Amino acid sequence: MDRLQRALLLPASSPGIAVPGTDTRGNIVATSDDLLNAVDEVISDGVRRGMLHNHVQDEVLDGRHITIDGRRMVNFGSCSYLGLETHPVLKAAVRDAVERFGTQFSSSRSYASAPMYRDAEAELTALFGRPTLITPSTSMGHIAAMPTLIGSRDVLLLDHQVHHSVQTAAKLVQAGGARVELIPHNDLRTLDRRLTSYRRTHRRVWYAADGLYSMYADFLPAGELNELVETHPNLALYVDDAHAASWTGRHGRGYALERLSAAALARTVVALSLNKSFAAAGGAIAFPDEESRRRVAAVGGPLIFSGPVQPPMLGAILGSARLHRSPEVAARQDLLRDRIRLFNRLAADAGLPVVSASEAPIRCVGAGVTSVAYRLTERLRDAGFYVNTAVFPAVPAKRSGARVTLTAHHTEDDVAGLVSALAQHLPTAIAEEGATVDDLRRAFARQLRGRPAVLHPPVDDRRSAALRLEEHRSIETVDAAEWDALLGGRGACDSAALRMYESVFADRRGGTGRPEDSWAFRYLLVRDDSGRPVAATFLTSTLWKDDMLSPEHVSREIERRRAEAGDPYLLSSPMVGMGSLLSDGDHLYLDRSRNWRAALRLLLQAARAEEDATGSAGLVLRDLPDDQELCEFLLGEGFARIPIWDTWVREVDFDDDEEFLAQLKRKHRQHQRRNVLPWEAHFAVEVLRGGSAEATAVPAHVRDRLYRMYLAVHARKLDLNVFPLPRLIVDAVLESPGWETIVLHLPDRAAGPVAFGALNVSGDRIATVFLGLDYAYVASHHSYQQLLLQALRAARRLGAPRVLYGMSAELQKSRFGARPEKRWAYVQSTDTYNTDVLAHIAEGVTAEPAAATPRASR
Repeated sequence: MDRLQRALLLPASSPGIAVPGTDTRGNIVATSDDLLNAVDEVISDGVRRGMLHNHVQDEVLDGRHITIDGRRMVNFGSCSYLGLETHPVLKAAVRDAVERFGTQFSSSRSYASAPMYRDAEAELTALFGRPTLITPSTSMGHIAAMPTLIGSRDVLLLDHQVHHSVQTAAKLVQAGGARVELIPHNDLRTLDRRLTSYRRTHRRVWYAADGLYSMYADFLPAGELNELVETHPNLALYVDDAHAASWTGRHGRGYALERLSAAALARTVVALSLNKSFAAAGGAIAFPDEESRRRVAAVGGPLIFSGPVQPPMLGAILGSARLHRSPEVAARQDLLRDRIRLFNRLAADAGLPVVSASEAPIRCVGAGVTSVAYRLTERLRDAGFYVNTAVFPAVPAKRSGARVTLTAHHTEDDVAGLVSALAQHLPTAIAEEGATVDDLRRAFARQLRGRPAVLHPPVDDRRSAALRLEEHRSIETVDAAEWDALLGGRGACDSAALRMYESVFADRRGGTGRPEDSWAFRYLLVRDDSGRPVAATFLTSTLWKDDMLSPEHVSREIERRRAEAGDPYLLSSPMVGMGSLLSDGDHLYLDRSRNWRAALRLLLQAARAEEDATGSAGLVLRDLPDDQELCEFLLGEGFARIPIWDTWVREVDFDDDEEFLAQLKRKHRQHQRRNVLPWEAHFAVEVLRGGSAEATAVPAHVRDRLYRMYLAVHARKLDLNVFPLPRLIVDAVLESPGWETIVLHLPDRAAGPVAFGALNVSGDRIATVFLGLDYAYVASHHSYQQLLLQALRAARRLGAPRVLYGMSAELQKSRFGARPEKRWAYVQSTDTYNTDVLAHIAEGVTAEPAAATPRASR
C-alpha cells in the first residue's frame, strides 16, 4: 500500500453484534479498489471543476504564457525554473541529434547505448563532480540504484515526506531484506537515535530525503546532516534533489551537492532530474565512487529492461550540460533568485500565507480546504494567471493552496501582478466558499508560526447572521426531546445512550486512568434565525489504535512490538470522529430544505477546531448514507469517501414466529427452525432494564463474569483491533435508563451466565451495542444466534418497529431477515505519519494461514 492509500486508512465503526467464530467478509478495511475509487473521486472533482487534466491549446509556446479553455495566461505552473526549454542552444542540439541519429535508438543499454550516451554522461560527470549515470527518469533511477546499493544488512530510514518515487523504490529494498522505517520529517534527533541503536546490528544506515520538497518548498537540513556524518560512521545519505538541480548550486549542481560537506558527500548518492530546470529528459544519479556507478549500471533493473533516453533528448542533455558550465546559467540563476526575493517581499507586504519562507522557486500560498483552493486558482485564471492547485493527495486536505512556480521567463511585472491578484482573490475565495480567515490561520498555524498576521487589511469573517452554531460539552445541557427527535432514531446515539457513554468515558478514563477510556464529547447544533435546527451531530475525540483496521497478522505483529517495547500505545493516534466508537448509524442531521451547506460548513469548522485543539491526526465523518449531493460537497471540503460495512436493519413487522418465518427465504427458514428457535428453550432469558431494582442488584461477581465474557470476544478480534472497553461499561448499562441487558443462562444457573447483549432501547428502535460470550457454548448451543433472536423479542415486547443490528456478520443477520443499508466514511487526514509507519511494517509481515480456531468481535 503506497503513501496515498495509507493516508486514506480510517478508524472503525462499532460492529454492533458481530458473528463469533466466522471471518467477517465485511471488514471495513478498504480494498485497493476502494482506495483507488476514493482517490478517483477526489481527482475527478478537480476535473469537474476544470482545474485538473487541462490541455494547453497554444500552437507555439514562448515559455511565459499558456492558453487553456481559450484563456491566455502567464504560466506560473512550470518546473522549468531557468526557462531553458526555449533556449536556442538546446533547440539546436535537439535538431542536430535528430538529423544525425534519428528519433530513437531502440536497444537496451545492456547491449548497446546510443552514440551520444557516453558524451552526455561524461559532461554530467564533469558538471556534478562525481561519476554520473543517466536513467530513463528520476523515478526509474531510484528503482535502479536503491535496491542495488542498499543491502540486506542495511537499514533504510525514509523521511516521512520524501518523494513518493523514493518510497516506491524502498519497497524493493525491503523485499531484498533490508529493514525499512519511516522517521518524522526533518527529525534529526530521531535519526541520531536510530543511528546509535543500529550501530552494532547493521552494516549501514541510509537516510533518504529530498533536497527540496516539492509542495511546501523546505530544504534538506544539510548543516545538521554534516554534523551527524562526523559522529556516525555508519550513516549514508540518499538524496532526491530533483527540484533543486540546475537552478541552484555552482553550474547547477543542486542543493545537496552544493551544501553537503566533503565527508558527507563521500557517503551520499544524489538523484537529479534532467526533466525540470535542466530542460531535457530523464534523470541522473551522481555516485560517490566509480564502483557504485558501475554496479548500478550493471544490475539496476530499469537500466537493463527499460527503454533508454532517446537521441533528441540526449542532444538536449548535452546542450544543457554545456550551457550550465557557461556564465549564462549563473546569470539566469541570479535573475531567478531576484524574482523569488521579489515575490517573497511583496507577498509578506500583502500578508499572504506563504507556507515556507525559503528562497525557492516553488511558492505555496495556503488557502485552507480544497474548495477554497480551487476557487482561488479559478479566480486567478480569470485574472490571467495560471497556477497549480495543491490539494490532497499531494498535501493534507485542509492545508490546500495555490502552488506557484517562478521561472526566469517571468518579468517583475508578472510577479507583482500575481501577488496583487492573490491578495485580492484569496479573501474573496474564502468568503465565497463559506470559510474564514481564522480557518486558514488555524490550518497553517505550525507553518506560519512567528510570522505576521496573514491577509491584511482584515477580511470580514462574520458568518451569515441567519445561522448560528450552538455547542455543548455534555448531553445534560442539550434539550433531550429535541436531540432525540433529530438523531435518536438513527442508532445508539439518543440522549439516554449518550448519558451512559458520558458516565463511562467523559474525562473519567473509565475508572482506569487509561487515555483510551477518556473521550471528549462535543455536541453541535446549527440553528437558523428562528431557532430551528438546520444541522446537528456530535463528536468524540479519543485515542485509537492505528492498526485497528489492519489484517489480523499485521495487528498480531504490532501487538508483539507493543509488548516488546512495553508500550501499549505504540502506533496509536488521537482522532476526532463523528459519533463514537460505541455507536453506529447516521450521526448527521441535515434539514435539506434549508441552507444545509452553510450549516454543515459551520459543523466542519467546529470539528476542525476540535481536531487542532486535541492534536488529533485526522477527522472522520462516519456512517453517512449513499448521497451524491452530500458527497460532492464533502469532496470540496477535502474529504475522501471510503465504503465501510453495511449496517443491518430488521423491520419488526410480524406478530408471531410463524409470520416471522414466512418472511424469510426458504434456506433461512430452515436455519431458524433447526438452529435458532428450538434452542431458545435451552436458555433461561433474563431481561435487566437499566436502572431497575433487578439490574442494580446484580452482584459484583456476576458483573465481573459479564465483563470477562466481553473480554473473551474482544480478544478474538485482532482484525478489528481496538482498545477494550473498561469494566465500568457493564455497571453503566445495568444502571442507566434507556438500556436493556439480555442475559442468557443455562438451567444450572450456578454456572453463571453464558452470553449477554447490551441493547439501547427507544420507542423507535432497538440498537445492539456490544456483547459477551462464553465460547464453550457458542457452537454447541448457538448462543450467539440466541442474542440476535432476543433482540427481536425485545423489539416486539417494547413495540419498537426496528432492530438495528449494527455492522458486519452479514450471513447471520440476513438469516434473520435483516437488510443491509449502504454506509460511507469521509476521511480527512492531517498527520499520516503513524499510518505510514504501520504500512511499512505491514509490507514486511507475511500473512499466516487461516487460523483453525474461531474468531469473534465485540
